[in-house]
Amino acid sequence: MSNALHDAPPLPPWLQPKIAALARDLAGFDAIVPQGMLASPLLRMLGDLAAKLPGGTPSCATADAPPIVSAFAPLVLLADGDAVARVTGMPEEKLRTLRAGRGLVVFDGSNEGRVFARQYVANIHRALEAHGIPAGRAVWIQQNQRLERVYVARFGRPGSAPLRILSGHMHAAEMWRGLVGHRKLHWRFGFALEPQGPRRHRWICLNNNLRPHRALLVTWLLGRREPGFLSFSAAQELRVRVDRARLLQAVRRFAPDEPDAACRAVERLLDKGEHHSSDIDTFTSPDERIYTLPVAEVAAAELFIVTETEMANPGLLRWTEKTLKAIGSGLPIVVFGNPGVIAALRRIGFDLLDDLVDHTYDSVLMPSRRFAAAKAAVERFLARPPGFTAAEMARLHAASVHNRRIFLHAILRHSLLNPLERLVEAARG
Repeated sequence: MSNALHDAPPLPPWLQPKIAALARDLAGFDAIVPQGMLASPLLRMLGDLAAKLPGGTPSCATADAPPIVSAFAPLVLLADGDAVARVTGMPEEKLRTLRAGRGLVVFDGSNEGRVFARQYVANIHRALEAHGIPAGRAVWIQQNQRLERVYVARFGRPGSAPLRILSGHMHAAEMWRGLVGHRKLHWRFGFALEPQGPRRHRWICLNNNLRPHRALLVTWLLGRREPGFLSFSAAQELRVRVDRARLLQAVRRFAPDEPDAACRAVERLLDKGEHHSSDIDTFTSPDERIYTLPVAEVAAAELFIVTETEMANPGLLRWTEKTLKAIGSGLPIVVFGNPGVIAALRRIGFDLLDDLVDHTYDSVLMPSRRFAAAKAAVERFLARPPGFTAAEMARLHAASVHNRRIFLHAILRHSLLNPLERLVEAARG
């Protein structure tokens, strides 16, 4: 697959009218990126896809058109009130248009998702008020599918809210681009089902940054007799520096029946500087981990154990690229994440092989009990004889074909098209 946009294949025929309609709608606005900032990743991606249309990208509006002011707004930016204020700083004529109810300010944080935090919302509200922009003229795009409901409950009334909060997912959309050849991926959908014969690993579990549920799970996996492949490091931190006392306090909450034993086991990992190498050892940038997989090791495994970024946040519903890559491998999965992730993926249409894996852990609300239930699901899977029968392989192949179709259609709609359609609707007022 080529990484160059001009070498990429044409857009699928079913997608072309959808991209063309969005591109035409957005061409009626004056696209503005605040000085010194990056453009909205989702809007930029739409522009890249529109450039592949047979007729090319529609002509842009004139400068007197209503503005769509967009900026890439990760949480580190939203936590900085001065940085947020720079997004809303623009010429007075554009401000007048926004105050009149035409146009939009877009804070695109579709690379992340967190529970409701007053600080981020307060900084956005304050920046809008400072320039006299009605809060209804702004949207915040992020990954948490529950955040809009929480925000409306606190700040809005049924059917409306001061700020519009949308759910989008730039990493999912970028993975979609990889599957259709518009960016480079080093793996193809269902690749782990291609090898024949016995498999070296009963399980595979990939971990990057150190987190409480990951550390505790690793102590359990290292004590099991089945051969597996583990990526984990207590010595190498690529992004998040962890406070030891806070980490151990959180570990205790995941193991309420034996908190002292759990802490001692994790402390041994930390004191030893436990390190199990993988492709993460070669990363020169933390962002490299997002789309890569240790292909040979995944293809030698039977079960993909996913440790999501969070596992103790009931106000947070999202999945990251970790779960999507595991689905893409074709292997059965168990997800150590927040409640409802499996159910939400099923609603989109994914076949998560419920006949091979017990996913009842997904509905358990208490984090410690969900952690234990997910471990039990792993145990039940590993109690099977090693390998896959011919019937199981046929089942896996059928699910992979189905899931690839869901990924190509539903994931793009969920991660890119839906939020942008709602953005256009908001911009029109």
